[in-house]
Amino acid sequence: MSIFKKYQENLVVDFGMSELKSRMDKKGRNFFLKWVSDTEFKISFNFSVGTNYGFDINDDGKSAIIVYGTLIELTANKTQIDLRTKFKYGLIIILFIPIIMLILELTIDLGIPVPFYFVFPLAFFLVLFLFRSEEKRLIRSFKSAVGIEKNNALQHGV
Repeated sequence: MSIFKKYQENLVVDFGMSELKSRMDKKGRNFFLKWVSDTEFKISFNFSVGTNYGFDINDDGKSAIIVYGTLIELTANKTQIDLRTKFKYGLIIILFIPIIMLILELTIDLGIPVPFYFVFPLAFFLVLFLFRSEEKRLIRSFKSAVGIEKNNALQHGV
C-alpha cells in the first residue's frame, strides 16, 4: 500500500545555495521549474503521458505530476533539498463512479452487469500507479539535471 503514501526525500548536496540554483535554472532540462519563493520551487514534466489534458486542473505546472521542493542552506558548501509530493485527491472521483452506478442500478434497474463495477477500482489503481511512477521519474530527472545523482553516488562510495 505504499502507493498511497506521499513521496518525500531529503538530499544533502555539496553545492552552495547559489550554485545549486544556477544548476537548476540551466536550459536544456526536460522538466518545468517554477520558483514560488527564494527557497521554494515546484517542478513538473513539460509533457506527461495522459496527465496533460485529463488531470491538468491547475497552473502550478505543465502536467499534473508536480513535486514540491525546498532548499535549506546548511553551510556555504552544503545545501539540503527537501522534495515531496501530494496525494491527488481528484483520483478519488474514479472510485465514486461505481457507487453512483450501483445506486442507479438499484433504483432504476439499468441492467449493468455486476463485473462492470470492478473496472473503476482497477482503473483507479492503474492511474495511481502511473502517477507514482511518473513522480519517481520526475525526481530522477531533476537529480540528473542538477548533477545530484552523481554527487550522492560519490558520497556513498558507489
